Amino acid sequence: MLARKADPRKGHRIVAAIALATTLSTSCAIESWSSMPEGQDAEAFPMEAHSLLPPENGERVSVGIDKQAVDSQPIAFDHSIHAGSVDSGGMAMDCQYCHSSARRSIHAGVPALEVCMNCHKMVDDSDRPELQKIKEYWAKGESPPWIKVHDLPDFVHFSHAPHVRGGVECQECHGAMETRTVAERDEDMTMLMGWCLDCNENHPSVDENYSAEAPLRRVELKDCYNCHR
Repeated sequence: MLARKADPRKGHRIVAAIALATTLSTSCAIESWSSMPEGQDAEAFPMEAHSLLPPENGERVSVGIDKQAVDSQPIAFDHSIHAGSVDSGGMAMDCQYCHSSARRSIHAGVPALEVCMNCHKMVDDSDRPELQKIKEYWAKGESPPWIKVHDLPDFVHFSHAPHVRGGVECQECHGAMETRTVAERDEDMTMLMGWCLDCNENHPSVDENYSAEAPLRRVELKDCYNCHR
C-alpha cells in the first residue's frame, strides 16, 4: 500500500494557529497586567526595557575603552612602595604575597589584615595616617571596606588561576601596578571580549605550554563555554 502524501498546507496551518494563539495570549497578558488595580504588584516587574548593566547607584561593570575614575579607597594603599623595585625605593614584593589566591582561585583576592600586620605591627606609624588606619581596623577586628576596581558582568566567567599558572604576568592585564599608588584599571585593560580573544590567539605561553598541540589549544580557547557558562 502506498503511503498517503502529506499535505504541506496542513503544517503551515498548524504553525499559523500556534503563532496566533501566542499573540493572543501575550496581548491578553499585557492587557491584564496594565489593568491591575493600583497598589498591587503591577510594578514588581514593570514591562519596560531592562539593562544588563547594574543600576546607576554606585555599582558598575568595569569594562570598556573609557578611562575609569580612580576610586577613593578607605586606605590609600601605595603599590609602588610594596611592589616597586628596590632601586626606586620599593620593596619588590611579589604580587602574590598579598594576592595569594591568584594561582588557585577565580579571584586574586584582597589580603586579610593579618597579612598586612605581619609587617606593619613592627612598623612605626608616627605621623603616618594611612598606617594608623590599618592598625585601627585591626584593633576593631574589621576589614577595610575596599571598593572593587575590576568587575565583569555577571554573565562572564573569568578565573585568575589558569592564566597565572599558564605564565601570564600580572602586568600584562593590570599594567605596571608596581609603579602606581592606589589600584586603578589600566587604560589598555578594556576586558572586552575581543581583547581577551586577541590575547588567547597570540599569547606566547600557549606555544610554550602546548608545543605541537598549541593550534588545537587556541581553537579550544575560543569555545564560548569557557567564559559564558
